[in-house]
Order: sequence, then structure tokens, then C-alpha cells
Amino acid sequence: MEMNKLVVVFFLFVVPVEGLFIRWLRNTDLNNPHNWDRGNLPCGNDRMIIPDDSPVVFMQINTTVQELVLPATGELVFGSFFGLAFTNEPDHSAACLDSGSDITFNASHPADWFDPDNWCLTDTETGPCKDMALLDTERIPCSTGDVVFPTGSSYYVDLGRNKDIQVNTLKVSGKAYSTNTFRDYLRTENGRNIFPPPATGAQSSVTMNRRKCTDQTGCACGNDQGQIFETVCTVTKLRCPRPLCAATIKPVGHCCNVCGGMLTLTYGTGFNLDTFNNSIQRNFVENEKYPHIKYILSKRSDGKIQMVLWDDNKGVMSSQLAQDILADIKQDITTGGMRYAIMEATLQSTATGGSGAVQPGSHSAHTGAETELGRGSVAGVTIGCIAGVLVVCLAAFLLYRRTSWSCVDTGRFSRSIFNKFNRFDASEARSPQVTIPTPDAFAWGSLDSGVSSAHSSRLSQGFDNPMFGEATFDTQNPVPMEMEVRSVMSEEQPKTDFGFDNPLYDSVHQDSLFSDPSVVVEPQPLPVVTLEAAGCQETTTDA
Repeated sequence: MEMNKLVVVFFLFVVPVEGLFIRWLRNTDLNNPHNWDRGNLPCGNDRMIIPDDSPVVFMQINTTVQELVLPATGELVFGSFFGLAFTNEPDHSAACLDSGSDITFNASHPADWFDPDNWCLTDTETGPCKDMALLDTERIPCSTGDVVFPTGSSYYVDLGRNKDIQVNTLKVSGKAYSTNTFRDYLRTENGRNIFPPPATGAQSSVTMNRRKCTDQTGCACGNDQGQIFETVCTVTKLRCPRPLCAATIKPVGHCCNVCGGMLTLTYGTGFNLDTFNNSIQRNFVENEKYPHIKYILSKRSDGKIQMVLWDDNKGVMSSQLAQDILADIKQDITTGGMRYAIMEATLQSTATGGSGAVQPGSHSAHTGAETELGRGSVAGVTIGCIAGVLVVCLAAFLLYRRTSWSCVDTGRFSRSIFNKFNRFDASEARSPQVTIPTPDAFAWGSLDSGVSSAHSSRLSQGFDNPMFGEATFDTQNPVPMEMEVRSVMSEEQPKTDFGFDNPLYDSVHQDSLFSDPSVVVEPQPLPVVTLEAAGCQETTTDA
């Protein structure tokens, strides 16, 4: 029972399949019910009519009719031991309840080579057709296909116009043809009866490649692009069933939208289509979690591998299976691709109606159709990053403004931090002597002798002044230092008796490290501008 379940539930086809034939189904045989307008074979007392424009009719079974009406010009081929009889007696069989009327042979028009309904895959030249899920362009002969028109039948085939038909081998009624011999055969009377030339234009050519597929990565069918693909879809698009899902996918080489999932794979060195197929089938397709899945694995004309999965339940289960397969492939890609030799995988799925891709180095979870970050997500992340950078920049600017633009009691503000370092006491000489204490007891303070010991002790810690580098100082002798006073914007320097607040330490009022020079050039009067910042009033005073 379990074996039967697996046979019925899963459909698998890998293109190309060695050992299979693609056989022509339509014929002009008398015993084919599809060749009669009533859909059944002539009955004993029917009047059998073969029109004037009929092709060759092959009569291979014994037939009894009331009357046979032959065409003005035509051809009948009688099989071995064929018998034809006439009677007026009615036929009372179950299939002939309407006997005694006219029945007309209706295979008067050649069947289209590019109609997938006229072909089937078989294990042998005359065996039953195999139940396989196929893309529309794979249901007609591919460049790797072995084409068979079986013996014991007559045919009427339209090859179309100006098409380049590629097959591997071609056999008609037991005789194999090469490209040249088949071209010559089409010029014969028998060839024209079976493959009639078009009324206008050049008849399509048929090329026999006679070359087996030996590529371990698979061989492309070759019908998924160009004129052949367009012709196949022209024939089949009106037969497409209505999808049951809202979001559909359309595989390459297929004319109808389906519900399910499609993986497009780019393979690398060491890829083997059969090995990959066996692994996927063993690990996923044969899982009872996914019943009734149709699964097709094939190589496209662009060199990519395509996996198509669909089901009759709105594509839900096949979409989930496609996502699970993609997750497994993605895991293999991130670890080096040793199992599958897949370099990139793209998923289209009914689940979300989109697509995504996974490439080497990708670490995002791939679920649904949009397996990577969607466009909206990417845009959101990008905007969020930009906003974060702007917030950081704004905070840094405000911190810098707060540090470098501060109000003083006079209502004026310092133009830069540099100005704070250039404050001098007018009572001091231009070349002050600076005594550098030892590193163990560095005191930051004024050069005045009146600095209390408590104050010096409280300020016993200091820092390397970046204005003087890291040179070794003589801690015993004072160091003469020439300070050049530069007036920024030539504004008047206010006299203050305190230094600046070191942001590295507690905000404690200290005596200035430097004192102003004794002589200060009186600057020209300038307009005093006071801005309102942190509670300061804005005023403008003319000179």
C-alpha cells in the first residue's frame, strides 16, 4: 500500500531522460475514434464517408459498413489480412445505438507538430504513455529527444513554416532518418502525403543531432525561447486551466501560470544534475509531509537549473516544500556548497507572490517568495541608519556648541575655546616664567605666590598640555616661554581673575595659569554683538 502511495503521489521528471522516446499520437487510421466526427468507430450499417481532402487512410482492422464513399482523389492503405464487408443489418452493440447514419472521416487537416497534445513520452516505441508532469515546451520533441512515428499507422503532420526543429533522432514507420535523408524524403510523394508542404512560405527544417547528452550538469531542451516557444504557447494558451491561487508563477518554458514554487539555480564546478535530483527527491519529495506534489527539474537554455513544484491545493504545500528546499540549499551555500555545488538560488513562490535570491555569503533567512530583505525593508533600514547618524551628529554639535559658546557676566561670549587659553593679566610681563612642578605633585594654578597650599593640594592632578607636546621638563628651573598674543576678531579682551573650567575635572574656579601682558594695545572700537544663548539677551551697540 505504501509503495502505491508513492507512485501515485509524486511526479518527477528530469530533462533529458535517457531511454525514453517521444511518440507521435495522432494518426489517420480507420480504427482511431478521434478521426470520426461522431467520436466513435463506424458501425455495421453506417454510411462511411471519406472526404476529398482527406490524407492517406490506413485500414488495418476488419470493417463492416453499409456503404463506403471514397474521395475523388486520395489514397487508402490496407493492412495485412484486412477485410471489408457490407451489410444492411443494423448493429445492436452498445457503441452503435445511433447506427444507420452517415459517419465522416474528419482527419482532413494535418495535426500540428507544435501541439503538446499530439505527443507523449514512452519507455518503448509502441508502449503506453507515461504519466509525467512536464513543461509545455518539454511535451514536444526537444533537441535531445528520440522521435518516433510508430509502424502500422498513417500520419498527417504539419511541420509549420520557417522553423528550425532540432531533435536527437527521428524514425518514421520503422525507418530512421538523418538530416539529409529526411530532407530528401520530404520531396517524395509519400513524404508530401505525410508531411504536406505549407501553402505559402518555406517548410520548417528538421535537424537530427544524433548526439546523446553526456553533460553531467544536464542538457537543455532548447524549446523555451524563440519562435518555437511562441508557437507552442499560441497553441496551448487557450487551454490553460484557471489558477486557484491569487499569486501565480510562470516557469520558463511553460505557457500557463501555476500555483506553487519555482527555484532557479546557478551551479558551480562539480555540479551533477542526477546527484542533485536524487538528493532532493530522497530528502524532500518522498517526505509524506508533502503529498500530491508535481515536481519538474530541468536545465534551461540560459544554462540555469529550474525546479518547478505545484499542487492542486492552491500551491500551498508546494510553496512550503520549495521554501524548505531553498533553506537547505542556502545552508549548503553558506558552508561552501560542498553538497550541491550551487552558487546561487532564487525562489518564486505563490506564498508571497515575489522573488528573492541567496548567494554565497548571504546569512538572511529565506522564506516565502521574497527570501531576502524586501525593498521596503531595505529602504526602512537605510532610512533608520541615516536618521541614527543625523541624531549622533546633532548630539555632537550641541555638545560642541555648549562647550565652545558660553555666556559671561558682561553679556559677551567667547568666540572659541582658543580664546580662553589666551587670557592674560595686564599686570604680568610679556615673557612670563613658568615653573613646572614634578609629575608626582603637579599643581594647576596661578604663578602668584599667594596660592594656598590647600588649593594646590586639591588641584594636585593634571594632564599633558597638548599645546606643548610631551617633552621632558626641567622640574627645578623655570622655563621661559614666549607667548604671542593674537586677538581673534580684534575685540577687547575682558579682564577676569579666573581660568577656564576643565571638562576632565570638577568645575572649580581656579586662578589663571597665565596672566595678561602689562601692555595691551587699545583696539579700535567695534560694535559689540551679544547673542541670546542660555539666557543671554541679544543687544547691538553702535560704536
